[in-house]
Amino acid sequence: MDSTKRISIDQLTVGMFIAGLDQPWYRTPFLLHKWLVTNPDDIVQLKRHGIHVVTIDTKRGLDVGAAPAPESSAAVVEEQASPAPAEPTTPQSNEPPSPAAAAAAVYRQAMEAVERVFLDIEAGQPPKIVALKPVVRDLLKQIIEQPEAMMIQFCLDKMRRFDGTLANHGMDVCVLTLILAVENKCTEDEMEALGLGALMHDIGFVRLPRNLYRKTSALTEQEQVLMRQHPQLAASVLAQVDRVPETVTRIIAEHHEFQDGTGFPKLVKAGAISPLTQLMALADAYDDLVTTRYGRPPLLPHDAIRQLFVLGAKGRYDKTLVEVAIKVLGVYPLGSLIKLNTNECAMVIGLNHEDRLRPRIRIIKGVDGERQHQPVDIDLQHQPSDQPTRSILRALDPGTEHIDLPQYLDLAVGGASV
Repeated sequence: MDSTKRISIDQLTVGMFIAGLDQPWYRTPFLLHKWLVTNPDDIVQLKRHGIHVVTIDTKRGLDVGAAPAPESSAAVVEEQASPAPAEPTTPQSNEPPSPAAAAAAVYRQAMEAVERVFLDIEAGQPPKIVALKPVVRDLLKQIIEQPEAMMIQFCLDKMRRFDGTLANHGMDVCVLTLILAVENKCTEDEMEALGLGALMHDIGFVRLPRNLYRKTSALTEQEQVLMRQHPQLAASVLAQVDRVPETVTRIIAEHHEFQDGTGFPKLVKAGAISPLTQLMALADAYDDLVTTRYGRPPLLPHDAIRQLFVLGAKGRYDKTLVEVAIKVLGVYPLGSLIKLNTNECAMVIGLNHEDRLRPRIRIIKGVDGERQHQPVDIDLQHQPSDQPTRSILRALDPGTEHIDLPQYLDLAVGGASV
């Protein structure tokens, strides 16, 4: 018998277990829409955000008309998915952290947690899924509240990293996947599955020779055969863990399958691949393209976006999802170095989703090619009327131009970094 029922928000009391709301999760301050109500302020917040009807689960909490329990049981409290916690405060100041500082802190804490899980896996222990769920929730909360700050933090972390690990790559793909998933309006359960799948999608490499993933030259034919086993090996690692959602296992097992049937390990086509897998695989592909991999130098972010567009047109990736990626990342993603029609050199520091070719930029070199003592920020969508109209000519390679991009991107976030 179904234990859920829909009730008016006015009937909601402490002790009831919320199983759903009448608003999408991303429009409320609550990261998940399933938790035991233990604080009257939760009800106030729900009303304040326009919630009129809630779904309760009478097996996991009180029914309408029941007397409130004096104390919630430990078992229920342990399994509840609580509303997003408040930002921690420090004794020195009551000021909330800046978006940049908050993003940096969440990124750092998440990275530390992910690295611990991967160290356990490398030591032969099964992955601790329960330790990764809070990581996904914290990242999601920050992405929803400050998406641009998280994207800048992603760029800074990537620019400063000389050698990537499986944990680094999993973290990168997780952040990108969740950003795409928010834009794609995925459900909260899909979000959690995508986040967990992204973090662990390459754990199969721990069952392969240690130097294979970090090899800096092209793979031999034999190494290619080994490398293509990692999705299935990942599934075998997950088989050691109780109650891993089938959705998560499927995302990991399928993440190298392509719509046109050219992927691996099973060469399946579009209809046999989960839509969630396709979304995560797109984030994985972008991160691979902008990272040195098996002797191939990284592409510029703009070129990586163009490559995804071409592959989408050819049928490897879902065109609709590619369009979502371009909308979120931009034609010239955050951190891109660009040449302007005025001969100035600038870096992209913000996106204009209504006009992807006119982002917000920071001018680093003037028309004479000399470095600016004081970089100037311009919104190409709303340019000063007393200056020449600027437009982007092309993307530039920071290495060729000898420009330290993190130095200038740091300014966009107030100097906070991981």
